[in-house]
Amino acid sequence: MKDFFSVMFSLQASTAIAKEGLPYWTFWLLISFILLLLAFIFLRDKELRRKMDEFFFRTRKRLIRLRHQKRMAREKKRKDRLIKELGQTAWERKIEIKNGKKVFRELQYLDEKNLNLVKELEEINTKISFLKTSLDENTKKFNLRLSEIEEEKFPHAEKLLNVKIKEKEIETEIIKKQQELILATKTVDSIKKELRELEENGMEWDDEKKADVQGIEEKLDKMSAPRESIDNEIKAMVRDKGELEQQRKEHEKAIERIEKEIKKIEQDNRHQIKEYEKEIKECEKNKSRVSERVQKVAREREPLFENYGAFVEMERVNHGELDVFYSQIDRLTLRISEIEKQIQALD
Repeated sequence: MKDFFSVMFSLQASTAIAKEGLPYWTFWLLISFILLLLAFIFLRDKELRRKMDEFFFRTRKRLIRLRHQKRMAREKKRKDRLIKELGQTAWERKIEIKNGKKVFRELQYLDEKNLNLVKELEEINTKISFLKTSLDENTKKFNLRLSEIEEEKFPHAEKLLNVKIKEKEIETEIIKKQQELILATKTVDSIKKELRELEENGMEWDDEKKADVQGIEEKLDKMSAPRESIDNEIKAMVRDKGELEQQRKEHEKAIERIEKEIKKIEQDNRHQIKEYEKEIKECEKNKSRVSERVQKVAREREPLFENYGAFVEMERVNHGELDVFYSQIDRLTLRISEIEKQIQALD
């Protein structure tokens, strides 16, 4: 070992020299020389060689043991799975054995419980499907009814628009006629004023003034007729406007009634949707609870199948479907035994 440390110190010194500027080929020559010295020391030191052999041998044994243990764990797992499948097959074929009566009764109870839960789950699924179908049908009916009411509302809205347009036109025409009437009235008043002025001087009238009065009277008669016509036209338009107002009110009332009906239908539809969704949500919760119970029963059956399979494997009941399991289990048991012997041989 002293030689070894002396070599290591010389290696460090050589490395320091190389850092200070030793030629590259000289550095590698020293490294090769050191390796040769280490090999020479290893060949001469038998105790070192023995310890290294023991170290590698123990490591190899541990690796082999670990590999065998993993193989054995896999084979045991396969055997347990086969025993469970054996028990499940024997139970499904209703093969009873002497030592497994208690396990058989427990499996029978769980099977009845599972059948009831599955039946309950099917009923819940049927109810959920029915509720969803009913909800879709109600939604379709609502949309259809809403469409029909909208169609009923459309002609009233169209007529209401036309009535408002006509009302606006009549209002414009009435304003125009009123302006004409005001102008005609002013003209008549002016003529009357002129006539009164002439009448006030009636004592001095001569033939010329009489002709002027007669002309003014004729002019007044001509202006009175258009004014009466305009006034009559205004009255007629006012009557028409009143009729249009009545029609407008009727259409507005009809539209208001339809909109109230639409609002009520929408409220009823929202209420129905909430009720359906609430019931569906409750059914989904029940479904989840029942599904969890089904899974719990399935988990409870697993160890019972394993126990029943162990009893069946022990008694070796003669049955065509079970013979396949027996042969596979025997092969696995033999392999597990061989692996155990291999592990023991490593001790």
